[in-house]
Amino acid sequence: MQLDQITFTRFVAALTVVFFHYGQTVFPANVPFLFENVTAGPIAVGYFYVLSGFIMSIAYYKVDVSNRAEFKKLKYWVARFARIYPVYLIALLVIVAAKYKTLGEDWDVFLAHIFLVQSWIPGYPITLNTPGWSLSVEAFFYLCFPFLILWVYKKGIKQLAVFSTVLWVLTQLILTHQLNSDAYIPKNQLHDFIYYNPAMHLSSFLLGMLCGIYLKHTKDKQTSNNGLLLFASFMLIFILIWARPHLENLFGLKLAFTNGLLAPVFLLFIITLARHKGGISRVFSNPKLVLLGEASYSLYILQKPAHGIYDKIIVPRLPLNETIHFYIFLVLLIILSILSYKYFETPMRQLIRRKLQ
Repeated sequence: MQLDQITFTRFVAALTVVFFHYGQTVFPANVPFLFENVTAGPIAVGYFYVLSGFIMSIAYYKVDVSNRAEFKKLKYWVARFARIYPVYLIALLVIVAAKYKTLGEDWDVFLAHIFLVQSWIPGYPITLNTPGWSLSVEAFFYLCFPFLILWVYKKGIKQLAVFSTVLWVLTQLILTHQLNSDAYIPKNQLHDFIYYNPAMHLSSFLLGMLCGIYLKHTKDKQTSNNGLLLFASFMLIFILIWARPHLENLFGLKLAFTNGLLAPVFLLFIITLARHKGGISRVFSNPKLVLLGEASYSLYILQKPAHGIYDKIIVPRLPLNETIHFYIFLVLLIILSILSYKYFETPMRQLIRRKLQ
């Protein structure tokens, strides 16, 4: 099932992460009405998790019972390793090289990053190449996915629907309670657990899986006249993100949209776009936009080392204002991500899969 129209949305989501880290004061983030959405990077990571579960199910779930041979776990894990690890490792090593004088005896942090377990350990997630914490979470999902698929084959999609929904509700209750408790202090161990631990994001991945399995069971019901619903689902996401500070004031609670709170509306948008066959789908399926979507992983994981190099080498030599520097950096980062995807990620993925499979 080809879903090229969804690939470009990954690039848009990754852009919000870059704006969140480095562009909060530049246009269009400096427009108050747009700020929450343009800098919605942490929420976009939740979108990645939902989309990951969705794409994994589209790729691997078998509707035909007679075609459900035993899941080849090792082959799957090698494919996932080949997809994410090479450029992840390069980005990590660049950061380590820049910090080797101050790394000191913190080799346990380095090892946690090497083995993609930093998100499990409070105090470790936001260290070294900080965006890598989300890859640690993804690695956990990839580890679990073959067992989850086999469980769905055995128990059925209804069991997945019940389990993922209950887990989503529990996750939101735990997160909201702990975030508003006296024990919560920004950047403490409780903060690391509720924001970065894979268990607190698993419901997003499972709901994405549920959505992908549902689409495969109903693929013959795709329509071409759902443009209004697609626009409405996008606007619902936009409005909810924009309204977060206002909702916090209204309810007197801190709200975190980062751990799947918006997963249901993300799912509505994803499945509507997946079924859409109109002009928006054709535009998003343009090969150039699809390439940007494919390169979004490199854009995401290379942003910190690339910004560090830019800040050290380019900024002192070009007396330009902050906005111009940001957009020069962004253009260079996009070019780097495309080159990485075409000439490093893809060849390395093919090489690893050929050698290990």
